[in-house]
Amino acid sequence: MSSISNVENQTLALAGILQSVHLCKSLATTGTCDKGALEGTLRSILTLNTERVIDAYGGSTHNLGIGMSVLRSQLQGNNQSKDLDVYRYALALIQLGTNVLNDEGTVEQLRIGISRAQAMDTKVDDPAMISNFANLYRSSISQLSPRIMVSGDPNYLNDNDIASTIRAALLGGLRSVVLWRQCGGSRPKLVLNRKQYLKQTESYLSS
Repeated sequence: MSSISNVENQTLALAGILQSVHLCKSLATTGTCDKGALEGTLRSILTLNTERVIDAYGGSTHNLGIGMSVLRSQLQGNNQSKDLDVYRYALALIQLGTNVLNDEGTVEQLRIGISRAQAMDTKVDDPAMISNFANLYRSSISQLSPRIMVSGDPNYLNDNDIASTIRAALLGGLRSVVLWRQCGGSRPKLVLNRKQYLKQTESYLSS
C-alpha cells in the first residue's frame, strides 16, 4: 500500500469521511441529503480492490465535492466556518474505524456482508441496497465503541428509511477511514499536515 501513501490520497479519503458525516447530519436534521454525494459515499463500500483511491468514489473528485467543501471549512482555522457536530462525528468515526480494523472478527463479517452486497443486482442507492448496508452496519458495527450518536429531529431519526440511510452513510464513512489509514493517515497527521491537506483540498475544488 506504500504506493498510495501520500497527501493527495489522504485528502481524498478525509473528504470521504467528512462527506459521510455531513450526510448523516443532513438526514438527521432535515430528513434529506444530496443524492449525488450519497451515491458517491455508498459506492465506496462496494469498491474493495482498486489501484487508485479515487476509483472508490466513482473515479471523479466531483463525487466528493461536498466532502471537499466541508473539509476545507474544517481546516481553515476559522471557528465560524467549522461545524462542531461534523467535527465530533468525524473524530468518533475515525476512532471507530481504527477499532474495527483491530477486530479480525468484525473485518471478516464486513467482508462477507460486502461480498453479498456486491452480488446484488441493484443500484447502490436503491432502498434495498441501503437497507442491506444498514443491516450490515447494525449487525457488525453498532455494538463497537465509540458508538456514533447522531443528533437531530426525532421525527427523522425515528423514520426507518432515514435511519437506514444514516447507518449506510456511516458504513461508507468507515470505508473512507480504512482508505485513509491505508494511505498513511493518522490522528497526529490531522494536525501536522493540516496546511498540506488544506492546499490539496483547494486544488481539488478548483479543478
